[in-house]
Amino acid sequence: MQKNIVLAVAVAVAYLALAWLSAVVAYSPNDAWTVWLGSGVVLGLLLALRRRWWPGILAGGFVGATLFSLYLDTSLVVALGYGAIEVIAAGAAIALATRLVPLPLRLDRGRDLAALIVVGALPLALVGAFLAALWHLVETTGGALGVFRVWFVSNVLGTLLVAPVFVAWAQFRVRRSGGMPMPTFLGGALACVLFILTVWLLFDAAPGTRFEGTRGQTLTYVPILFVAIVALLWGAPGATLAAFVGAVIALLNTAQHEGPFALAQGYLGEAEFEVQAYALAIALTGLLIAILAAGQRRAARDAREWRTRFTAAIAAHRLVAYEWDPATGSLVVSGDANELMGVPPQRLGTLADWLSYVAADDRERVTTRFDERVRGQGEADRLTYLLHNGSATLAATDEARAIRDHDGELHRVVGLVRIDPVTATAVAA
Repeated sequence: MQKNIVLAVAVAVAYLALAWLSAVVAYSPNDAWTVWLGSGVVLGLLLALRRRWWPGILAGGFVGATLFSLYLDTSLVVALGYGAIEVIAAGAAIALATRLVPLPLRLDRGRDLAALIVVGALPLALVGAFLAALWHLVETTGGALGVFRVWFVSNVLGTLLVAPVFVAWAQFRVRRSGGMPMPTFLGGALACVLFILTVWLLFDAAPGTRFEGTRGQTLTYVPILFVAIVALLWGAPGATLAAFVGAVIALLNTAQHEGPFALAQGYLGEAEFEVQAYALAIALTGLLIAILAAGQRRAARDAREWRTRFTAAIAAHRLVAYEWDPATGSLVVSGDANELMGVPPQRLGTLADWLSYVAADDRERVTTRFDERVRGQGEADRLTYLLHNGSATLAATDEARAIRDHDGELHRVVGLVRIDPVTATAVAA
């Protein structure tokens, strides 16, 4: 209970801070603002934390929305109404999310980003816009469609700029070891500084004064390069935070009638909408790259773990595994060949290398059987022979099979070889 109260206070403070920032940069026609960042705090934490924290998050959102409405000199009833809209909209979004996606979100898979957009930001904005339009009709007459449009667009854009930051950082843990290497950290820091610098250079000037003609619009693509590097090196936490800082810089300058979007009248209309859409495109690009990079790192980590387990298992049973490509003659040996055979794995790069260690009396028979394995259809083939490594004689029990593709073409011949030390005694085939 106490922790939920602390969380509620923290959510309320974060909500008020982002609401105040929205007030600084937003244009506010008809009870709805063109920039609204506060709702992203509530949705992001609801998606990122477990159910036991949800009461504190919703309470913090209610308190934050109510206090901010009072700060704008509204009546207590109106303020409580906006607090209720915040809770109902966020509650509807999280209720839908619990039925369609596994929670909490981690933003390390594409489905998490899709869920954040489709069952998070969009339902939140739709429900909030609908309730706000109704509330506007109760207070005044007419203008409900305008409230709905502005509320919906600003909530979608603002929530998708803020919520990923809280989702990504909710899982961040400081590590004493095994964390980010220093070169990676420094590379990400440099890319982050360059990203923020390029955004500042683009937006901290009156339209047409710093870059003549259409250069300003053309150079708006430059920050995407740096946020992509940040995403690759720092992952989702770094990409979301950098993109949010860039968005704040762009919004503040656009509100001062500076930057390439100050005079924009594009598809969304108001300049605040246009610059948010631009910032969101950068943020989503960085987040997508971070998710793809995380998937690659996860696959590489899983592959290393499987390789470690496989190597340990075959070593425990005195086994060596191989994959032979008949088309090229290349041979890939797994296991502790140096320990079991007395031969470094790098000296077993082809089938010819392997056969060079087969006893002279067995070499022709083994070569013939390997040729026959190429024509196999996947059935197991067992063969015993002697190996000489120059100092010892070893007994090899070799069991292999051909692996074919879906079209019947041979892919590889794979096998397991059990290695046992023996005296200089012939082993029958």
